[in-house]
Amino acid sequence: MKKNYFLDWLLFICIVICAVTGLIIDFHWFSGGREVKVMLTTWHKYAGYLMAVGMIFHLSWHMGWVRNVTKLLFKDSTEIKK
Repeated sequence: MKKNYFLDWLLFICIVICAVTGLIIDFHWFSGGREVKVMLTTWHKYAGYLMAVGMIFHLSWHMGWVRNVTKLLFKDSTEIKK
């Protein structure tokens, strides 16, 4: 589906932004002082927010699959043999 494709790309981009900015902030791989740190923190924060919203959409669009797999995992082993 087209919406899943775009959502997956959005989530991937958000993950990359969060990972890169998180590493840069944590290991202090930046120069430029407070302004750069504030900018990196802002990018990190809003990419995380966007990723959380994307994950909510992703899970809601795949709720049927999640339900079916959960039922299969918790089925009694004797029911599977029938």
